[in-house]
Amino acid sequence: MTNDLNDKNIIKSAIKIFNVLELVVKEENISLTDISNTTNYTKSTTQRILNTLKYLNYIDQDSSTYEYFPTMKVYALSEHLTINNIIKEISRKHLEEMSKEINETINLGILDGYNIIYLNKIVSTSPLRVDVDSSMNIPIYCSALGKSMAAFNSNIFSFKNNYIKYTENTISSDEDFKKELEDIREKGYAIDNEEFVEGLICVGMPILNSNDEAVASLSISIPKIRYENRNIEYYIQLLSKYTKGISRDLYKK
Repeated sequence: MTNDLNDKNIIKSAIKIFNVLELVVKEENISLTDISNTTNYTKSTTQRILNTLKYLNYIDQDSSTYEYFPTMKVYALSEHLTINNIIKEISRKHLEEMSKEINETINLGILDGYNIIYLNKIVSTSPLRVDVDSSMNIPIYCSALGKSMAAFNSNIFSFKNNYIKYTENTISSDEDFKKELEDIREKGYAIDNEEFVEGLICVGMPILNSNDEAVASLSISIPKIRYENRNIEYYIQLLSKYTKGISRDLYKK
């Protein structure tokens, strides 16, 4: 990555915004004048940046001192990253142990709005395997990871019937998605039955906190031909064992 500020791919105004935000976070309470003097930006430029950050709820202003301070939104971002790293690190040994029991691709994911993000993955060593690029934005309605998390989540998810049909099996309406989540809550696990990639079946189960809300999800990705040769109970028992183990280590249950 280049450090050249003349690079046309770099947005210089964004650099100024982050410089101001970092300064406010560092100082915790700071005036417009002090920010302008420290950054060497004009007061008018500094004021526009502060107004933008305030509009986005990253900072606020004390009505008596007129000093600026960071809001909880900044700390929430930091907390979110910290929690995800903790989940990733604690679950690592469980995924490694699980891969010794079953030579299939194992996925650990979290919700990112209406999509799923992969935190970790161990890919099957079998010559016959079907895998998904972990950098892709995968909607929760066609992912075992996503559906199992959405089912054990207090948020209500609606795509307003704007569903992409990746395969013939992809859910295509809010009504069907709602019914699917109700079924998952009852069973405790989710299945992606070739809903994102033809020939790939995934079984997923949520990792729950002390309030039985999903903080992450674990899934097994299996080529259809191999999935049909096993009983679904085998995958459920394996996922139950390791999701409970991860949850136990996360919350010391």
